[in-house]
Amino acid sequence: MNDKTKLTRMPLPLFAITGLLVFLPTAYGAHHEKPMPQTEKSLLLQTDRDFSKKSVESGAAEAFKIFLTEDALELPAGSHPVFGRNSIYQGMKPGQESYVLEWEPQDGEVAQSGDLGYTWGFYTVTSKTDNGETVKSHGKYLNVWKKQADGSWKVAVDMGNKSPAPETKEE
Repeated sequence: MNDKTKLTRMPLPLFAITGLLVFLPTAYGAHHEKPMPQTEKSLLLQTDRDFSKKSVESGAAEAFKIFLTEDALELPAGSHPVFGRNSIYQGMKPGQESYVLEWEPQDGEVAQSGDLGYTWGFYTVTSKTDNGETVKSHGKYLNVWKKQADGSWKVAVDMGNKSPAPETKEE
């Protein structure tokens, strides 16, 4: 082989290797990209709505048992922190049939990494007095969510406190 033959043959393997180096990461990335934060935000907000729906349907304790991480932290207003899903569940279980806890997320965000997010919103607790009168109390909450290995979102930190009833618009 002379020097001219070597030069004309080298570009093909070099071109093929260069093509593979460019194509493989692109092809791999197209199938394994993390979802866009806006899409994850929508999923997170819907998960929070599903969490509230489960609370209304099955009771708050049952919903928290499903939607909290095992090592969750609850920061209740006026009380000490509660550590762990089971402890939170055990604290909520007694009397859960005497009230309905529901909420509506107002907004949230997901980290660029796609594995951590938060939602915040307003909640309502509806209960009955001893004479059967319906009583509602209102508040606001903030939940910190962690994405699980299976792609689902679970609450890692739950906190909330009472606030006045929402203002109604007079027309």
